Amino acid sequence: MSAYTGVNRRKLFKLGAALGLGMTLRAEADRKTAQVQRIQNQTHLLIKNATLITLDPKLGDMTDADIEVQDGMIVAVGKNLAAEGAYVIEGSGKIVIPGLVDSHWHLWNSFLRNSAPTPQGETFFKSQLKSSLQFTPELAALGVKIGLAEAANSGITTVNNWAHNIRQPSFADAELEAMLDSGLRTRLWYGYAQDLPATAPMDFKDIQRIQSRLSTDKGARVSLGMAIRGPERTGAEIWVPEFAFAKQQGLPISTHIAVTPEMQQKRAIQQLAQRDLLNSSVQLVHATHANAEDVRAIAQSGASVCFTPISEMRVGYGLAPVSAMHRAGIPLGLGIDTLVLAGNANPYMIMQLTLNLATGVTGDELALTARDVLFWSTQGGANTMGLGDEIGSLTPGKRADLVLVDTRYLGMQPIIDPVVSVVQSTTSANVHTVIANGKIIKQDGKLLAIDKAALAVAAQRGYLKIMMKVGQA
Repeated sequence: MSAYTGVNRRKLFKLGAALGLGMTLRAEADRKTAQVQRIQNQTHLLIKNATLITLDPKLGDMTDADIEVQDGMIVAVGKNLAAEGAYVIEGSGKIVIPGLVDSHWHLWNSFLRNSAPTPQGETFFKSQLKSSLQFTPELAALGVKIGLAEAANSGITTVNNWAHNIRQPSFADAELEAMLDSGLRTRLWYGYAQDLPATAPMDFKDIQRIQSRLSTDKGARVSLGMAIRGPERTGAEIWVPEFAFAKQQGLPISTHIAVTPEMQQKRAIQQLAQRDLLNSSVQLVHATHANAEDVRAIAQSGASVCFTPISEMRVGYGLAPVSAMHRAGIPLGLGIDTLVLAGNANPYMIMQLTLNLATGVTGDELALTARDVLFWSTQGGANTMGLGDEIGSLTPGKRADLVLVDTRYLGMQPIIDPVVSVVQSTTSANVHTVIANGKIIKQDGKLLAIDKAALAVAAQRGYLKIMMKVGQA
């Protein structure tokens, strides 16, 4: 009897200890959740004693300066701001820049990272076509969530999601929900299924449905555009009506163009110019093989160009004509493009690579400056979206999209020129705090309210699901 009782007592002690540990862990988790919510619920913020790269020519750069944010807006920039009652973020040893703008990113395939091209596998486009056929709306949303989490971690607060695997309306809804949940400013470039025949039109009716839905959102963190195949991938009977529809609906258009010598033979940029279809609402992506005539036509039209130099080189498109476009005064933006080719979301590497491309191609060390490429990733990128009056600089009256870069690392010191340090020395690990639309989404180097471990597991499972389906197809 006593032995029986002893065993039960030992079991009870172990059970009690386990329960106690469980309650402690749960209490700690609840405490952390409450702390995150408290931080994210702050609507009045004050960043103090920081170095500011405002990207506002009237304000210039500042040292030991403050930024006051209230209700999602920048309300004041200067020294010794009072901001009574504000939640204070210490900016000593930190550089504050506007939230970065990624001008071109296919988010849906983010968990296929580094899957192609590989020596043993297929080329990128063949691999992506096979994989795209196996996607579900849920998997597309997962890709968007992973990409936007990486964006937030790197200080990208505005993402242009070029959604070119919308297989049916439910795919558009799934990607849109993930974008709305992210807290970031985004644009859905409504595209097409990867296997849509070149003779088949886009789903105009569903584009109108999404446009109507977004028009009721007065918060307006998500906007809409059309991602079209254009003259290089469809005939005039398809792309001309698409341009006409976009104009009728007041939507911007984006298209891949002049990506290879073979595609350039179609003279797509000249086709658009001759029909007077190039204007400030048109974004041309890559344009790696645009010639001098094309550059003149783009410059005269006001259309913008987006470069994605990492993916352009990785997939064999060639070298972006950065210096030629810059000299012509063409509005420019920079983008990740796809994690399949880029490997990760590192906007600072893209800025540095763009800077080096201009020098490497021209042989002129001063062909471009660090400030030029930082501009394209902030105010310039916002301008190409038509959002330049709302975001892109640390200007009072603009939405509060801000990034604090921690310079107190060996790889950042010494700070000789803060702009150069941001472009040439920063990585995502140096991003201390990210504020999107006035809300803190990363602090002390840690993402708030995003379970990175769970997303990593989901990415692995998503990849395996697609590979199993590809193998069975």
